Amino acid sequence: MRELRTVLVMVPPLLAGLVRRVVAARFEQADAHFTIVAETSDLNDFAGLLRAIDTDVVIIGAAGVASKLVEASIPVHARVLTLSSNLNQVLGPGPADVAPFTPDTLAQRLLNIQRET
Repeated sequence: MRELRTVLVMVPPLLAGLVRRVVAARFEQADAHFTIVAETSDLNDFAGLLRAIDTDVVIIGAAGVASKLVEASIPVHARVLTLSSNLNQVLGPGPADVAPFTPDTLAQRLLNIQRET
């Protein structure tokens, strides 16, 4: 199974650490591969960053105006997961995909995306 290449955008440090540890552990348990290829909060260079790397998934730290700007720069083939503005829901990858945000929910969404790629 190929590696799921992920970019974190505007993800708070505590949450980024959770993604690194918990999601990576869930992937290891599933004999799957997950890598964070970039992390950024700099929206001025975001489009350039995405052009420079090949990513499968972009996780956006919180829904809002900035997340809409980020989504407009994401390559067509990349899937997007966004956290709600109060960080209690994970949105995506489809428009109707909304679930309570837990480490297990996030890991399962990412595993499902990997199986689809």
